[in-house]
Amino acid sequence: MKVLIIANGEIRDIQKVKAMLPQVDYTICADGGVRYARDLGVVPDLIVGDFDSLPDEVLREYSMAGIPIKRYPADKDKTDMQIAVDMAVDMGASQVFLLGAFGSRWDHSYANMLMLYRLARRGIKAQILDSHNVVMVSSGKVEIEGEIGQTLSLLPLSGDVRILRTDGLKYPIVDGILPLDFPYGVSNVLVKPRAEVHVGSGWVMVVVARD
Repeated sequence: MKVLIIANGEIRDIQKVKAMLPQVDYTICADGGVRYARDLGVVPDLIVGDFDSLPDEVLREYSMAGIPIKRYPADKDKTDMQIAVDMAVDMGASQVFLLGAFGSRWDHSYANMLMLYRLARRGIKAQILDSHNVVMVSSGKVEIEGEIGQTLSLLPLSGDVRILRTDGLKYPIVDGILPLDFPYGVSNVLVKPRAEVHVGSGWVMVVVARD
């Protein structure tokens, strides 16, 4: 089951993001993320959040259209994104795509990026999609599809990462370490339309540029 989650971050180029939207089985809008749904041509299956960033009239419109809405208190331990992510986990998602995960609040952006780790730990493939980047995290095998010449970076997520090998990259890594304090994995390049990264230990973050 593939799930799309739309959050309340920045989606600067709606048309570009719309063109890269995957086919999914279920769509959850987290709070103000529902503002993007209409422009993206997406009808949410569920809207969740504390709705501190969404006018009541927008909620009424979707409620009248029969879209289920789950309201949560503003004072809570989980972010609206985490609520949506955990719902995707509970419904048995095999793959999750996050939109609107990045914005002007760096703390929110980082917290949303950590949702990739939360999903990956549960064996669920996940990506953050935005106008400029695709972001993934993994402790095993990462498969990357793109165009020859496209830039991507391999970054340690929480500590030193051991890379067993890579395939399809201009600057290969074979039995190497990505130190947390030495990000030499920035700005690698695809030399094949499909690349692989095999992680031996630790968690790697893969950022594929889409400019």
